[in-house]
Amino acid sequence: MTELHQTGEIVQDRYRISHVLGQGGIGITYAAEDLQKGVRVALKALSLRRMTEWKVLELFEREAKVLAQLTHPAIPRYLDYFQIDHENDRDFYIVQQLVEGRSLAQEIANGWHGSESEIQQIAAQVLDVLIYLHELKPPVVHRDIKPQNLIRQPNGKIALVDFGAVQDTYRNTQIGGSTVVGTYGYMPPEQFRGKAVPATDLYALGATVLFLLTGRSPSDLPEVRFKINFRDAVDISPHFADWLEKMIEPAIEDRFSSARQALRSLQTPPLPSIEQRINAPDIQHLFNQTGDRLVSQRRYEKPLGSRIDLKKTDSFLEINIPPTGWRGEGISLLIFAIFWNVFLIFWTSLAARAGFFALFSIPFWLVGIGMAYAALSTVFGKVRLVIGDRSFSLEWDILGAKRRIQGKTQDLRPLELKSFYEVNNQPVMQLCLNQGVYSHKFGSGLSRVEKEWLMQEINDFLEVWQSQH
Repeated sequence: MTELHQTGEIVQDRYRISHVLGQGGIGITYAAEDLQKGVRVALKALSLRRMTEWKVLELFEREAKVLAQLTHPAIPRYLDYFQIDHENDRDFYIVQQLVEGRSLAQEIANGWHGSESEIQQIAAQVLDVLIYLHELKPPVVHRDIKPQNLIRQPNGKIALVDFGAVQDTYRNTQIGGSTVVGTYGYMPPEQFRGKAVPATDLYALGATVLFLLTGRSPSDLPEVRFKINFRDAVDISPHFADWLEKMIEPAIEDRFSSARQALRSLQTPPLPSIEQRINAPDIQHLFNQTGDRLVSQRRYEKPLGSRIDLKKTDSFLEINIPPTGWRGEGISLLIFAIFWNVFLIFWTSLAARAGFFALFSIPFWLVGIGMAYAALSTVFGKVRLVIGDRSFSLEWDILGAKRRIQGKTQDLRPLELKSFYEVNNQPVMQLCLNQGVYSHKFGSGLSRVEKEWLMQEINDFLEVWQSQH
């Protein structure tokens, strides 16, 4: 884009142009001096005659409107908006506080290589700004988070600039549609479709972190199934890598649900694995670096000899319970169910000769069928429980016949250990996954120690999940 002003030129009898700070599709930004106040400012200019479409002016005016409502130390302060009419043109201007420093793109170009700790601190600062923007009413989506728009000031603080692509989600939701704006390599799939939500900024921040770690555009890194494969290109801790991978998930629902959640995950140490818990203290205190939460997490050991497969992180839990086979409570229940139903066959056949007396056997048949199903589930059934950041699923597989329920993680309540029936005057305990008013039973064939272990592990996971939301 051709420059509108030359160095030394005075605009509106007030702003003396110093030099060009940057230019893009919807304007040129100059460093200028406010002659009335004697301070340096950033002056963003747009020429009506040089616009290729009216949408550019709409974006420019929206930027001015949004900036006027923002108050955050990491966002340059809005100062003024005005226009100047010429004989064959009209120029529009936004005046903002000038942020001293260099963009992260310039820092990398000049040879800066930040440590993992420094880059995490940068990410945390940007997330703090995004928390502010996304929690406004309506939320504000920047839509162009990238190294060029993040300024590292002399004091080390990060400032977010260039709101030319900004969008308030109320307008996009109510009116529908959106201009595809942003920068290739830092745009998630939904942004190419003209859609932008708060999680869109999280993806762009994750891509920016990748640039800081590798010095390469995210678009230059290999992809596997539309997802950037970065792990071979970086040398960072597993926790930071897992966090980064969740930030750049192609699907919106697989990313962090909010900037606040992303910040908590970044600043919270990872939970230890089951192997790491062995011989560890009974209580682990996880302290959020923001200082606003202390979470106590008990450490439990997997029972010796158990065949249950459990995988667990701070945002994901998967449990696979194999069939118990010909052992444990399942055998007792199966034998009792067989005896019960054989007796019912004999009793019903006799009662049928007396006519309507056979109807009295119906409740007993319901009990018998229920016990037979429970016995087959215990001896031959497999159970798979998966609880993710947003949803959960519980699946029963009995000799290839599958039944599955799904729901939202936020609806889950603490697991309970209950007895619903007895065998040989002994209560059969089952794990009950409580979802609102519903209760989903499983694990009746497990040993008592396995049931208690699973209950503790699942409840601890839900407790940590709830503390992060």
